[in-house]
Formats: sequence, C-alpha cells, structure tokens
Amino acid sequence: YQEALEILRDLIQEDPAIKEEALRLRLAVATAVVFSTPVGGFGFKRLKIDWMARYHTYMRWSQEGILYSPFYEGTAWHLRFVVASRSREEEHIWARENTPEGYDNPNKIGDTNFKMINYKLNNDDGIFIGLLEYYYYIPICLKAWHDIGGVCGSISTMSAGMCHAYGVPAATVGQPGHCAYVWYRNGNWQLGNSVSDWAETFHGDMYMGRAYFFPVMNEAQKNLEGYRLSEKMRIISRLANPEDRFEILEDATTECPYNFAVWLDLKGAINEPNLQKETVQNVLLPTLLKQQEKETQVSDIAREKVGTSECFGDDRMKKLLVGLGSVQCKDQETFDFEVDLGKPSTIKEVKIKWIGFNRGVEYGIYALGEDSDYVLVRTHKDEKVEGWWYPLITLDGWDMTTTKIKFHMTKKGGRANSFAITKLIVMGVCHDFPGDVSKGKPVKENPGSSDPVTLVDGTNSTIWNGNSETSWFEINLKRICALDNIEFFWVDGAKPENVKVVYKVGSGQDAQKLGEDPFEKVPLSMDCGTTVRVEMFGGNAALKGVKACGISHTAKNILKMKVSNAYKDFYNVEMFLYTSINNMTYED
Repeated sequence: YQEALEILRDLIQEDPAIKEEALRLRLAVATAVVFSTPVGGFGFKRLKIDWMARYHTYMRWSQEGILYSPFYEGTAWHLRFVVASRSREEEHIWARENTPEGYDNPNKIGDTNFKMINYKLNNDDGIFIGLLEYYYYIPICLKAWHDIGGVCGSISTMSAGMCHAYGVPAATVGQPGHCAYVWYRNGNWQLGNSVSDWAETFHGDMYMGRAYFFPVMNEAQKNLEGYRLSEKMRIISRLANPEDRFEILEDATTECPYNFAVWLDLKGAINEPNLQKETVQNVLLPTLLKQQEKETQVSDIAREKVGTSECFGDDRMKKLLVGLGSVQCKDQETFDFEVDLGKPSTIKEVKIKWIGFNRGVEYGIYALGEDSDYVLVRTHKDEKVEGWWYPLITLDGWDMTTTKIKFHMTKKGGRANSFAITKLIVMGVCHDFPGDVSKGKPVKENPGSSDPVTLVDGTNSTIWNGNSETSWFEINLKRICALDNIEFFWVDGAKPENVKVVYKVGSGQDAQKLGEDPFEKVPLSMDCGTTVRVEMFGGNAALKGVKACGISHTAKNILKMKVSNAYKDFYNVEMFLYTSINNMTYED
C-alpha cells in the first residue's frame, strides 16, 4: 500500500487535474495499484515499464478518441487490467494499425486471436517453440507473435494485447496445461481461447488465484456506492468491539452481497467468544423473513439438488442442475437419471434443452410422492417444443406432491448415437413441514412448580404442575424457528382458565397469542421465535407435555440462504462461501 500511495502522490503532483476529473482519478488509482509492484515488458523483462509514461499515454489516447467505450465506463478496478499490459506503447500502436477488418470495435476486439497469430509448435524453420531460437532471438512482442506464431500462451497474450491497445480490460489466465485469457465485453468478463470452465481457471490477482472471482468482483462494481460502503464497514469492523463485528459485517453483506471479502471476515466474527446468541438471532431474522416470502414463489427447485445417473455420474449431473455443463450418454439404448428435490414439492413446469440431434424422442417422466412409488406423470407426447437444433422443451407440471423425479429416455432422435442435455429446469415450490422444535430444549419455570424438563421430553409419561394460579414456563428453542403452533397435553380435569403464548426472536419485541378453550393447540401462523413463554392464569395447570411445532433454522443455514440468493449465477463462488460457512465453529 505504501508504494501505491507514493505513486498516486507523484501522479497527482504531475497532473493536479486528477483531483478534479473522475476518469483521470480512476486511471491514476489503477496505475498506482498495478505498478506498486514493478511491471516488466515481454521482450525486455529487465527494463521495467515507466508507470508515469503509461498513465500519460492512456490519458492522451483517451483524449484523442482512440480508445473504446470500456475504458471510459470502467472503474479503477477494470482499468487495472488495461494499464497492467506488458506490451509497450509502440506495440499498441502497431496493434491498432493491424487490427483485422470487422474486429475494430469493443465487442469483437477480444476475438482477434486466430486472426492475428497462427498456432505453431514449430516455426517455419522447424524449430520447436520450447527453444530460444524459435523467435530467432528477437525480442518477444505482439508483432513477433503475429509474424512467427506460437502456442496457447502467445495466442492468449496476443488477444489480451489487442484489447489493451484500445483500452479494453483483459488478462491472460492459467488453465490445466493451457493458457487462456479473459476480456471485458458488454459489461461482463468472458473467457477466450479456453479449454476449461471458470472453476479451473486461475489468475494471480484474484483471491486465492481463482479467476471465477472476476465475474463476482465485476458485479460488485455495478453498485459502487454499496461496494464502497461495505468495504468501509469491513475495515471499521476491525476497529470495533469484537462482539460487535458480526453485526457490522452482516449489514455489510446487505449493502453489497458481492463483496466476498466481507463474507470471509464473517467466519472470524461469528466465532468470537463474546458474541451474544441474541445478537446473531436479531441480525439474521430479516434474511429468514425474506426467504420465507421467497419460498412461496415459483423458482427452479432442482438447482443445487442431488442428481444421480449411472451413465455419466453424479458430478456431471451436479453441473447440469446449476447450469454449468451438459450431460451425454453414449451408445445406450435407454438413459435414466434422477433428481432428489430434498423436500415435498409442487411441480409447475419442467424444461429440457437437448443438444442438436442428441435428443430423446420417446421418454417418460416419473414422480415419487411421499407415500407412493414412482408414477408416470408426463411423456414426450405432452411436450411443447421451442426451436429445432437446440430445442427447449416445456412440459406442464402435475398435481401430486413430489419428492423425486426420474427421467427415462427410450429412443434417440435423428442421426445421434447418444442422449445429450444441456439444460434441465424444474419450476415449482418446495414445502417445509413443521416438526417438534421444542423436544429436549432448556426450560425455565415459575418458582414452586415441578421439574419442567418433563414437559419437552416427548414422552407424556410424567406430569408437570404449575402449583400456582399464575404459572408459566419458557422454552429456549436455541435457533430461530418459524412456529406453526404450540400443542398442550393437559392432565384430565386440570387446565387453567386462560392461556397466553408469548414469543420473540433474540432480544427483540414480544409477540403474543391468546389460547381458546380447551387450549389444546394455539396457532402461531409461522411467526418466528427463539423463545416461547406460556403463561397460565386461574385453575390448576397440570401438563403431561407440550410441543412447539415449526421449522428450525440454524445460523449457518440462514447465512447460506443469503449467499444462495446473491450468488445463484456464480456457482463456484457460492460453493466457496458455503465451505467457509460450514467451517464456522459457531453453534446455536
């Protein structure tokens, strides 16, 4: 940081307009950050690129109108991947002078790879690329690659260099046994000259070298105000009392959920010994309430669920369900796969996208209910087809509550020798069914009453007496629970005249419901609570047991809900953050 600040200081002294113009400031910050570690040129690694000259060069080109729109629209973070170019000014000028026709625009400049360079393991004189003689001892540069050729590293570096010549962010990235590149196109980062997906792509400037943080950081840049605030909150949390850090950081994930560094800091904050359970519960309640509202809406309920297939394996199924890959079953007469929805679900619609001719023209979809065997619910005769080559097939849902879906393909289409699917979407609503959330939980009671532990032991074999005209007991549910009802098992002839149920989350505001005679069950409408207090007035309260029914949510699972909602389009980072949450030692 010291080196970056010193460079920024010198740039401002050289060009005071940096303090007045947004573009100059962004370019200056990007230059300072990049050149805080010296950058060497390709052919002259010992001769470092002059950062002052780099700043002035791009500033001059921007004024001359040479650069493309991403340069003017990008943030300082984007411009880092412009000024970091290892090509020199004269190389960029050459690149612009030799740009292939039709590629001289911001949406095509990153696709010039094989237009500008030929893939050659050996040069025209048969010299292998691994030898120094391949480039005839001339300095490696964009023109040398263009004239002589190269392999993946040369091709990807040429493509990135062509982008840099026009101020378009780009960078080379590593893949197993290969060099690819990323470039900024239409507001998003995309891979070029790639043989792998984002999960197997690496770049040294990204967290842990993982290039899949490029798209996430780009998403954060779209809400700069929120991102900056979340970063300030992350820094401030380090100066706050340790027990307050979790609340600050969780609020920061709301301001900018794509600031993944905040999520990583949450791990240490929630493990703080002095952090109060009530604080965690208070902070996480809004996320759970939003999730409850969302779960009543139709969505892709197969995403991230467990899929199984003997033909192509569970890993490929996993990628299919999250939209990151296709599955293919070759040389098989039939083809089966299964999706476990995890919960009883209502199915509204199923969508399948085949690859070319590799489609099943005869197939059946079977549904497994809660108390039934698989039942055939749809066939190919029910499909509605959109398109031809990669048809998107839609099938209406069905009435039966479903826990698993099985697809059985029996006949291939066209000239194909395989079944191949590139997309599977199951639209519907998952249902959580309430259970006993009070069993075995700690209980407090009014003085003079009998042992309250028997109230929640689930046996109804012992009797609890309030021994007072005004008696009460309170159950600590330990987690945030969406409460459906509280059920009472009274001793015959021994019940109070009035019953009031009071519940709340953490240290929040009390909510209450009055019971109605005979006080067997008090509905709570799926309201949330972490404690439930039952107050009884008059009569002689004697209970064999009590059961609070609802759905229990751990703090970790609520955090995962928030991650899932934010990162559904960034599967690799989503799984990365899931792992971080799973490694939290916090217990409710």
